[in-house]
Amino acid sequence: KRPPHLSGLVHRRPPAMWRGGATAASGSDVLRHYGRCYWELSKARLRCTAAYASDVLRHYGRCYWELSKARLSALVVATSGAGYMLGSGSGVDIAGLCYTCTGTMMVAASANTLNQVFEIKNDAKMRRTMRRPLPSGRIGPVHAAMWAASVGAAGTTLLACKANGLAAGLAASNLILYAFVYTPLKQIHPVNTWVGAIVGAIPPLLGWAAAASEVSLNSMILPAALYFWQLAHFMALAYLCREDYLAGGYRMLSFADPSGRRTAWVSLRNCLYMLPLGLFAYNWGLTSKWFGVEALLLTTGLTVRALSFVVDPSHKSARRMFHASLLYLPALMAGLILHRLPNQLD
Repeated sequence: KRPPHLSGLVHRRPPAMWRGGATAASGSDVLRHYGRCYWELSKARLRCTAAYASDVLRHYGRCYWELSKARLSALVVATSGAGYMLGSGSGVDIAGLCYTCTGTMMVAASANTLNQVFEIKNDAKMRRTMRRPLPSGRIGPVHAAMWAASVGAAGTTLLACKANGLAAGLAASNLILYAFVYTPLKQIHPVNTWVGAIVGAIPPLLGWAAAASEVSLNSMILPAALYFWQLAHFMALAYLCREDYLAGGYRMLSFADPSGRRTAWVSLRNCLYMLPLGLFAYNWGLTSKWFGVEALLLTTGLTVRALSFVVDPSHKSARRMFHASLLYLPALMAGLILHRLPNQLD
């Protein structure tokens, strides 16, 4: 569409001095006039095209960002990067770390996108997910599936080429486990939470494998911590959002637990499982003894929150437990990296 200020530009009559015919104006003046008109019209059209292209890129960029669940993917990348650093020797290969984190991010984005492709109808029923790109109609499921396939294949290939086959295999296996096992299981049985915890525990193992080209007993410390942490963390979240999950058709433990006490006990039990992990990390030569002390203090604090959730299962205690768990994980990973000892397999 022609811009309003140029709507009459091309067909505007020449100045009055030209209207006397060829004797009043030369042919070159007429050509100059219409040449300038078409030049300005072309520039306006170019500006409109550039603005449209910018809007399209911004729209799809936002959709891809939301489909990838960028903040959740960033957490996955952080655990994978921590695993890479723990599996490294005295020095960390920065280029290898960057390749591993990038590949992990791409595979995580693919898995999260497929999760939303399979759950369009469920997400449309939940308040916190109904505005996502797919249920809101901002992008089509075929487009989203193509994005997931392309970014997942690219991420796995990057890990295979720049890290090793073991890391790529773990990434591909985790994608399949998340998208094709955990996602449909959410609508079938509460055991989905435990399967999801396995999915969340694999990225640090992937990072270790990328750095060391193998896995060992001490490589299991961070995956174990993540497995137990996710169960403690998610039980508090499931209690807080159980009405929303019920509306979405998801099967959670909290549905069959009106009092919330059973849900709280699962959270507490998994906090207790984390208590000796700092000691194991020291005994297995992964960290110095100071991490054992710090991990014990951190986990004790989280356990106290879980205990208060058991004593008084309420939204207030569940929310406190949830927030405490959000603080716990980065503190634990920071302690692991700060007190790590070089991997002796290097």
